[in-house]
Amino acid sequence: MNSSNLIIGPGYLTRNAANFRFGDGGIKIKFMKKFREVSAEEFGRFDSTQTDRQIEITGKLWSGYENLGQLFPATMLTPVIGSTLFGVSDITCTVNGQDGSRFVAKRSMITQFTNLDLSTEKELWSADVKILCLLASGSTPTTANAYYTYTESNSYAAPSFTKNNFLAPAITASWGARTGMTSMAFRKGLSVTGKYDLDFEPCYVDGFGTIDGIVNGFECGAKGNPVGPTLTQILANMGMGGALGALESAANTDDLVITASGLAISVYSAFIEQNDAFAWARKQNRVGDLTWRSTVPFAAGAPTARAAIG
Repeated sequence: MNSSNLIIGPGYLTRNAANFRFGDGGIKIKFMKKFREVSAEEFGRFDSTQTDRQIEITGKLWSGYENLGQLFPATMLTPVIGSTLFGVSDITCTVNGQDGSRFVAKRSMITQFTNLDLSTEKELWSADVKILCLLASGSTPTTANAYYTYTESNSYAAPSFTKNNFLAPAITASWGARTGMTSMAFRKGLSVTGKYDLDFEPCYVDGFGTIDGIVNGFECGAKGNPVGPTLTQILANMGMGGALGALESAANTDDLVITASGLAISVYSAFIEQNDAFAWARKQNRVGDLTWRSTVPFAAGAPTARAAIG
C-alpha cells in the first residue's frame, strides 16, 4: 500500500459548451437507485430489485458571475407550464478530472439553482447547484453506457480561468417609487432565490424508470435586511390592509430592482411575503429580513418572465 492507491484531485465540469468551475468541496457525483423489496411470508425480505436509476451531480460554484444563460435559462424565467424539462435532445454533462479521469453523463438538466448571495462578505453562490442525469434517449436500462461512461488516462487541458468574473458586489435595490424604498442598502447583503416546481411522477415508465420531468412553474424571490426605510415606511408596504382574497399583483405591480457594477436583477411584480419578527431588543435591529416574492406578469393575456438576471 502506498500513496498511488489514493484517488484524489480536482476537476471542472462542461455542459452545453460551457465550463463550470467549483469552489471548496469540488464536484460530487451520486448514483441514486430506487428499490422494491422482494419478500415471502416464510422468509421476510430476501432480495431487492431496482425500479429506477438516476445520477445526481452537485457542487458549489466558485464566486464567478458567468454562464448565466445556463444557470438561469429563458425556459426557467418564462416556463411553459406542463412542458417536459429535459426535452427530446440529450445534453451531456462531463466531469474532467485533473488526473485524466472523465465521467460523462448522457442526459442532463440543471434542476436546482443555487441562490445568489449578493454581498461583499459572502461567496456569490450560497448552495450547491444540482444537475440531474437520466437514461439516455432511445436507450433501455440494459443498453451499454445508457447512463454514463467513465474513462481514465485522458489528456487534461483545463480551459482558461477568468478570475475577473469574480463578484462580491455592494448592492442597492429599489422597489418602484415607494417612499423610503427607492435606494435601499442591506445589512448583510441580499439573497436572490430561484426555484422550479417539478413533477417527475408522470414521466416514470415501468421498465425504463424516470425519463423526464414536468415543469409546473418557477418562482423567484429575494431576502434581506433593508437599511434606509423607516419602520413606518416598511409597515405601509406589508400588505396588512385591503380585502382578503384579493390578488397580490393588484396592489404590487412594482419590480424589485437590484443593481451593482456589472449586475442587474429584477424580481417582477414583487410583494413582501413575510418578515422576520420586528424586534424591540437591546442587541437586535428593529427590522429583520424581508422576503420579496414575484408574481407572474401578464401581457396581452399571456404570462411573461418572472425575473431578469443578467
